[in-house]
Amino acid sequence: MDLFDQKGCLQLNEKLPTLHYCGDFIVRRNWKLGPRILDDNELVFFPQGNGTIYRNGDQVYTLNQPSWVLTKAGETHSYHFGETAATRHLFLHFSGGEWFAPTLFSTMCCDVIPVREGGLLSAIISQILHISHEEKGTNRCNILLSALLSELEYLSNKSKNTSDPSMKYLKNKKEAVSDPSYPLVVSKALTYIRNRLLEPITVAEIAVHCQLSHEHLTRVFVRVIGIPLRQMIIQLRLERASHMLRHSTLSIKEIASQCGYAENHYFSRAFTAYYGITATEYRQEYADPRVQHIVPDERLEENYPINVYFHINP
Repeated sequence: MDLFDQKGCLQLNEKLPTLHYCGDFIVRRNWKLGPRILDDNELVFFPQGNGTIYRNGDQVYTLNQPSWVLTKAGETHSYHFGETAATRHLFLHFSGGEWFAPTLFSTMCCDVIPVREGGLLSAIISQILHISHEEKGTNRCNILLSALLSELEYLSNKSKNTSDPSMKYLKNKKEAVSDPSYPLVVSKALTYIRNRLLEPITVAEIAVHCQLSHEHLTRVFVRVIGIPLRQMIIQLRLERASHMLRHSTLSIKEIASQCGYAENHYFSRAFTAYYGITATEYRQEYADPRVQHIVPDERLEENYPINVYFHINP
């Protein structure tokens, strides 16, 4: 198809994906959806990881961090939402989009794209929902959806780069889980860790909290998450540190202390090993001074109603 008309104007509308309906829903814990097959593509954003299980064909994924899930039309898939708490997820149903993200729609691309935070992509899907609520049938949603798919394709391709140490965890999380039998115990252990990142934490005390033996909890955790508990403690501390480096003006020594590191040189060594660059280099590359005075508001307030379907371009 020619991209230009007779006057030389770019015919992007011919290539844009078409959004059909969308929503921002919070579903009860332990709810199951599917197996099902859709006639269109579905893009779902999970702002938080709570152990939701996503199955697509033979692949099984445990969503233990913020993630985007793309289910292509005709694929058999199902969801088993988190067992410990209600699950919020934002979704878009659309046709097309391959022109803007051909790799994303290929059979070789992974169905799940984990992310560390919502960021720009989270803002885009929220804006799409806001526009869908306010302006029925608008083409602005399709343009934003095109940008969203393009950015997700970039993230997906980046996660395949094995030479990037900062993406190592994301690659581990995209491996299939053969038997997610213990999400409740694992979620309990993760919550315990997150609430005590400033304190010395041992696997033994986590096991006592979960009412399991040290050995049993270790086997369960590796089986479900794919990494040992001790490594997860380090990972959560470093992810907290990276957030503080981007969004605060605290010194690196203060950040290390607030992430459970009594000695700054231990923190520096662990941070460099995990992200591939020093904490100072990370701050120089990713910190935005324009937002370092902002305090995150964790209340759920959107410019559109929650748990409502928005139908456009049916």
